[in-house]
Amino acid sequence: MIKEDKHITLEIAAGIVVFTAAAMILACFIRPGFSVFAGLFLGMILSLVMFLTMAAVLKLCIKTRNQRFTTIFSITSSMSRYLVLLAIVAVVVKRYSEVFHPVALIIGIFGIKAGTFLQPLIHKGFERFHFPKA
Repeated sequence: MIKEDKHITLEIAAGIVVFTAAAMILACFIRPGFSVFAGLFLGMILSLVMFLTMAAVLKLCIKTRNQRFTTIFSITSSMSRYLVLLAIVAVVVKRYSEVFHPVALIIGIFGIKAGTFLQPLIHKGFERFHFPKA
């Protein structure tokens, strides 16, 4: 990965974590409970895994420069990623809903969207405080 890719990946991952932390703070006031926090945490882990696999697929597709491979591989990896996510959510809702609150789990999974929206703000924050670039 080139330096810029690493920075953007780190910033989006930080955005996912910031979103989850904000959701946990908000959950303290709305509905405190272990299952809500566990659901948000599991959702954060799932969104981080989804984002990192998307980044790895994108990097591989750019590296190969083969349009046919890129098309087939990106579609199959995307479909398999969402099928695995759907299976995990279904199992959690069906069997472990007392441990992981289902709504909190879905909100945590939406952290992947919030992380991408928060990336420009986090990038400005990293530049403002002059964090060293890896």
